[in-house]
Amino acid sequence: MKRSIPAIVAAAFAALLIANPACAQKSKDTLRFPLSDAEPGLDPYLLPGPFNNVWEPSVWDNLLGFDSKKVDYSPLLAKSWSQPDELTYEFELRDDVKWQDGEAFDADDVVYTMNYILDPKVNLRYKSNWAWLGSVEKLGQYKVRLKAKYPAPDGMMWMAFNTSIFPEHVHNPLADKNAFGAKPIGTGPLKIVRLDKNAGITAERNPLFKAMPSKATAPIGRIVAEPVPDTGTLVAKLLRGEVDLAREIPADQAIALRDSGKFEFTLSPAALGYSFMGFPTAGAQNVKALGDVRVRQAIIRAIDRNALVTAQYGELAKGLKPHEALCSKEQLGCGYTKPVPNYDPAAAKKLLAEAGYADGFDVVISTFPSNVTESTAVSGMLRAVGIRATIRVHPPAQRVQLLSAGKVDIGYYGWSGGGMFEVSSQIVRHFLSKEYDDPALVKMAEASGAMMDDKLRRAEVAKLMDYANDNAYAYPMVSNRVIFTHTKEVKLLATDLRSGQVNPHEWGWK
Repeated sequence: MKRSIPAIVAAAFAALLIANPACAQKSKDTLRFPLSDAEPGLDPYLLPGPFNNVWEPSVWDNLLGFDSKKVDYSPLLAKSWSQPDELTYEFELRDDVKWQDGEAFDADDVVYTMNYILDPKVNLRYKSNWAWLGSVEKLGQYKVRLKAKYPAPDGMMWMAFNTSIFPEHVHNPLADKNAFGAKPIGTGPLKIVRLDKNAGITAERNPLFKAMPSKATAPIGRIVAEPVPDTGTLVAKLLRGEVDLAREIPADQAIALRDSGKFEFTLSPAALGYSFMGFPTAGAQNVKALGDVRVRQAIIRAIDRNALVTAQYGELAKGLKPHEALCSKEQLGCGYTKPVPNYDPAAAKKLLAEAGYADGFDVVISTFPSNVTESTAVSGMLRAVGIRATIRVHPPAQRVQLLSAGKVDIGYYGWSGGGMFEVSSQIVRHFLSKEYDDPALVKMAEASGAMMDDKLRRAEVAKLMDYANDNAYAYPMVSNRVIFTHTKEVKLLATDLRSGQVNPHEWGWK
C-alpha cells in the first residue's frame, strides 16, 4: 500500500531544486530542525506531552541513565547508588555538576524536586507515577535517601526516566510555577535561549555539561526549532534550503527527496513503542464472534505483519521486523516464551470454520489517525479470509471513553512502550486497564508487580504474556520508528534501542 506522489508535486520538487538548492548550516554550526508544534513552555511535570518529551532529556537530567545493551543503570547526576532493602534507595551525587546558569548542583536540588512532586497541593497529570515514593532525605551535601511506601520493582527506573531534577534556587522562589517553563534551567547538554509558542525554540550547547556514559555533549552549537505544522510547508522549506532536518515526512516523499540527490533520510533507532491489536472483552457484546478465542486467533493469523511494516515505511522497511512481543527483553521484568502466531490465512479460515463463522462476520476496527495506514491494510487482510472489517478513526483522547462504553470491537492503537526500560507500564496498559474481564489475567498481572527480584519477575511475567497470547487478548504489530529527512551534512548519532523520542542533542554534523 505504498503511497505515490502526484506528478504535479514531483514537478514542483524538480523546479524548487533547480531554483533553490539546499544549503545546510554546518559552517554556521546551526541546525534548523522544525517541529510540528510548540508549547508556551518546557516543563516535564506541568506540560507533559510530545513537545516536552522531545526536549526534556536535552535540557534536564535524571539521577541515573540506563544502558539498553548491558540492561543496567549507569551514572548521570548520581555517581553511585544502592538499595539496602526493598524500601530504601540511596544515591551518591556528583560534585562536579553545574546548572546552566552557573550555580552548583547538590542534594538540596534533589530533595526539593522530590518534595515538589510529592506535595499534595501540586496537581500533576501523572502524579500517580510517584505514588510508591514516600519521602526523601538529605544525608549530606551530595547524598540523598529515598524511602518507598511499598516494594516497587520500577522504583529505581523512575530515577532514570521521567524524573528530571529541577534547580531549587530557580524553581522554589516562583509564586507561579508555570513561569519556570517559559525560561527553563537544567543541567543537560542544551540550554534554552529563546522559547516562544509562535517562534519556537532556540537552544545552544551547554558549555558546563560534562559527558556521561548515558548522555553525550551536544555536537551542534545551536539548534533553531520553529513550528511548521503541515507537511507541504515543511517539504517546501527543505527544498528552499530553509531547514536542515525534518521529521515524519511520509515515506514516499522522503524517498523522492532522497532520489533528487540533495537529501538523505534516516530511520530512528528501534524503540520500545509499537502499534498493537487488542480484543477488549466488551467487543463480544457487539460482535458475538469475538467472544470465541478461535476467532481471535484466526484474526491474528490472517494478518501479515511484515506487510504492515512495508505499508507503513515503504522502501524504508528493508531490514525491519515486526515487534516481537508486548514488551522488549531489554526492559527489566520482561519475559515471554511464545511468539506472535505466524501469518497463515489458510489456518485462519480453518479456525473461523471450526468456530462456525466460515462465512465471516462484520466488525469495526477502532484506530488513531496515526495508525490509519496500518489499520486499512489490516482490514484488507481480514476481508481476504471473509471477515468484513471496516475502520473507525477517532482522536486518542476518546479511546478510554469508547472502551468504557463498550464501543470498541477491535482496537488498533499506537503505544509508546511506557517510555522506560521496565515492564510495569506494559502490564498496566494492557492487563490492568479493565479491558479484559479475566480474573486470572488480572491476578497474574498484579502478582508480577510486587516482585523485586528481576529473574523471578521475568519468569512470572512470561507466564502472564504467554497466557495473554494463548487467549488472544492483544498482539504487537509494527515497531515505532520515525523517518527523518535531512541534508547530507547531518547525521543521527543515536543507534541503540531507545525508550522513546530522538532528542535534539543526539544530532551532529558529518
